[in-house]
Amino acid sequence: MGNDVASARESAKTEETRRRRRARVILAALLASVVLVYLVCVSLGSSQIPLGRVWDAILGNPYIWSDDLIVNTLRGPRVLAAAIIGAALSLGGMAMQALFRNPMASPSVLGISSGSSFGAAFYIAIGAGIWLSSWGTVICSFACALAVLLLVYMLAYSKHGGTQTTVLLLAGMAVSALFSGLTSMIEFFSDADTVQSIVFWMLGSFDGMSWNDDLTMLVPVIAGSILICLNLRELNLLTAGEAKARNLGVNVPRVRLMLLIGSALLVAGTVAFCGVIGFVGLIIPHAFRSIVGPEHKRLAPICILGGAIFLMIIDTFARSALPPYELPVGTVTSVIGAPFFLWILRSRKNMLWRT
Repeated sequence: MGNDVASARESAKTEETRRRRRARVILAALLASVVLVYLVCVSLGSSQIPLGRVWDAILGNPYIWSDDLIVNTLRGPRVLAAAIIGAALSLGGMAMQALFRNPMASPSVLGISSGSSFGAAFYIAIGAGIWLSSWGTVICSFACALAVLLLVYMLAYSKHGGTQTTVLLLAGMAVSALFSGLTSMIEFFSDADTVQSIVFWMLGSFDGMSWNDDLTMLVPVIAGSILICLNLRELNLLTAGEAKARNLGVNVPRVRLMLLIGSALLVAGTVAFCGVIGFVGLIIPHAFRSIVGPEHKRLAPICILGGAIFLMIIDTFARSALPPYELPVGTVTSVIGAPFFLWILRSRKNMLWRT
């Protein structure tokens, strides 16, 4: 018996060492790739620009005037927006999966994106003429995202078993349907121009993003990221159960509230500017967790970089695959994410959290 226990501990220690090494290699590769991917994505499009000329334009020495227009006005801020949103959604998805102790938790699956989109649609249709503030969309999106997150959490939470997968998914579906219906009602009572703006925005797109938009978007994204990253140690303990975390000295209500607010800020800060981009927060954390393990101090930076690279590539594909047409980014991520979600669901028929 003692030999079996020692063997199990040694095996677990060996596996943890392997995961740590894999995490270092992956993090180094992502760090080395993120700038290169940005440059490549900026260079690709209906008018391709060599990487050398892209770099010259970024440094302020464009080869021709059109390089400066394409790189610094059209594609540069757009690709950066994709990177910011990919990183934010991935980090938010990681936090929610750990908080709910469920690998299928993400902003899109739990209805948070639908709630946030309702808040933004409400502002577009009703509030824009009242508040006249560039922060109006963000504020409305954040309020609705936080409300939905709290509602789904309360519906799915059980004192004895944490959050049950079946209840969690059903609550997310119900809340998502509710806010999708409310958004449709807003569209029904709006004029044609407003409806067109809301529909185009809900498809998810980075078209028209500027450097000022990127800077504004960074405010809620950085705030939400700080709230989550300050609680990575507690996040590790919460995955073992709230009772165990409480016994180890974690202030569970405070940590839970900070994680909920941080996740809501990340979702609202992205939805408010670019519409609904689904499934990024499901795919990236789940994929990397299976490789590097559930230690969030090493998983968080990998999710941030991996999400940024993933969405930059998706956006480049969306605007380059079928010229002269541009596919909505949210549609592309849904086409990729829905089968991934079904695969997770099929592989976890017993509905238990596994690390």
